[in-house]
Amino acid sequence: MDFNGTFLATIITFILFVLVMNKILYTPILGIMEKRKNFIDSNYKDAHENDEKCEVLSEEREAELNTAKNDARIKYLSTVDEFKQERQVKIESAQDAERAELERSNEELAHLSDEVKDGLKGSMANLASDIVEKVIGYRSEVQGFDSNIVDSVLWGGGK
Repeated sequence: MDFNGTFLATIITFILFVLVMNKILYTPILGIMEKRKNFIDSNYKDAHENDEKCEVLSEEREAELNTAKNDARIKYLSTVDEFKQERQVKIESAQDAERAELERSNEELAHLSDEVKDGLKGSMANLASDIVEKVIGYRSEVQGFDSNIVDSVLWGGGK
């Protein structure tokens, strides 16, 4: 194997080629690749941080929703209880008013019934005399008209 000048020129040319290529091509490409890697890593890191923030916000939102639901449920149940109590008070008030009206009406009817019975009792003697007159043809005083018997028939055992 002979080492001549061509071999030495080829090696020097190759070393110059590698140095020039390193300066012109490899260094800029490696710089671009490093920037791209840093960009991707930065975006990945930001995305990961955003995912964590999103999860925290979701948990907070879920907690707030649960709190709002519980508050709404409590308020709803409270409102329903208040409505039931108001309704019960109104029903009891109406029932009391109706009982009082019914009692007053019963007293009024009892009073009217007593007046009618008293009027009927008073006209019974006249009616008995009229019947006797029609039967026998002249007016006569009815004998044996017992007021106690009339009371027992009209009032069920006396006043």
